[in-house]
Amino acid sequence: MLAVQALPCRQMENVLTKQPLSQNRTVELSESTQIFEGDVTLLDQNSAFYFKHLIKKYRRQMGDVDNSNVCSGGLQQYLIKQGEKKERQRLERESTGQEQSRFEQLPVDVRLHIFSFLTASDLCRSSRVCRSWYDITEDNLLWAGLLERDIKHWNMIGHNTNPAMYKEVNSDWSNKEIYLRCSPEVTKLMHQQNALFSNISSMLRYFLPKKTPLFAMFGPGLESNTSGLVRKIMEDSEFQSVGMFPGKFEGVGGGFTLKSPAGSQFNLSVMYSASKREREQANRDRNHGNKFMRVKKNTEGEESYELLPNVQDFCRTVDGFIYVVDSSPSCPAVESGLNELLAMVSERWSATHVPVLVLSTIVQAGTPRLPCCDIVERLKLADLNRPWQVRDCSIDTREGVLEGFTWLAEQTQRK
Repeated sequence: MLAVQALPCRQMENVLTKQPLSQNRTVELSESTQIFEGDVTLLDQNSAFYFKHLIKKYRRQMGDVDNSNVCSGGLQQYLIKQGEKKERQRLERESTGQEQSRFEQLPVDVRLHIFSFLTASDLCRSSRVCRSWYDITEDNLLWAGLLERDIKHWNMIGHNTNPAMYKEVNSDWSNKEIYLRCSPEVTKLMHQQNALFSNISSMLRYFLPKKTPLFAMFGPGLESNTSGLVRKIMEDSEFQSVGMFPGKFEGVGGGFTLKSPAGSQFNLSVMYSASKREREQANRDRNHGNKFMRVKKNTEGEESYELLPNVQDFCRTVDGFIYVVDSSPSCPAVESGLNELLAMVSERWSATHVPVLVLSTIVQAGTPRLPCCDIVERLKLADLNRPWQVRDCSIDTREGVLEGFTWLAEQTQRK
């Protein structure tokens, strides 16, 4: 039997939570309800359903489902706690809504300034919060500032990941699209996602007949403070030396056969522009004292540089060029070998599919260095008509060496 005054559902809950009973009474619930005291009236159908549902929740909370008796004092305490819980939730919702509204009330310039401190990955995550944040994180000027800030810290820039290229051709891509297309972090993630396909392709190419690729390493970085790179590769790196091969073009083209951790082999020919004694001379002119090329003057007295015939023949057999520069800020040798680089990769004796790897080298990791974007600009690599990549390299940690050679080997397989 359940006998209470006929009140609306919300009003009954308020009465029970705000007016404590003088003593606990036991209420028995049955399928039918009857009137048995003076001004106590019969519950209507909606109120009876609400009360049955309330008592069922109370029993489930107390873990006493089978008992038909309900303590009114316990029921009152249950309703009080439920009311306090709802009030806390309401306050939390209002507080969250107020915080969001305060942020949305900020000027657009202020919100853009706040988002400008985030990384690219943080901006991509923030764009999924709501429509307002999506619109802010898609701002073209915001990504332009992010690109200008982060490009100086990129450890790799390639012929198809050079932001300057997209700007020179007035691409329709937004700055966000250019950033995500050129970012080394995104490129690495995409490479990892395609690792399975790449491994299958490598396995299939393994069964095809092929010759061992020949790489030619040269540049001013081999004749400066970073000259220890070659010894580091030969004696203390992931590569295993498996033999030597002689030169075929009047003393040009000899070198070492190395094996990568993946099992592929390649021939490496190291080319120095002068003898050791000449290289040690201070203020040496690489253009006029270079044993690989000769200087020619036209009728107007303008100089041009051309490789010697034996070096031209050697370059026709090369599958990839490795140009080493010293990227220490105090070293002016980055541009000093530009004429040598352009002469070596001339399309008159080197096919346009032959790639160029530029190792931007320092002796010790963590020391100041020129960023890759500066190397690209100083060497005018955007004007090359072949695949190229600039990669940071440290001699002490061998950082960038394996990744650079891996890229070079992959490019030679795409011709």
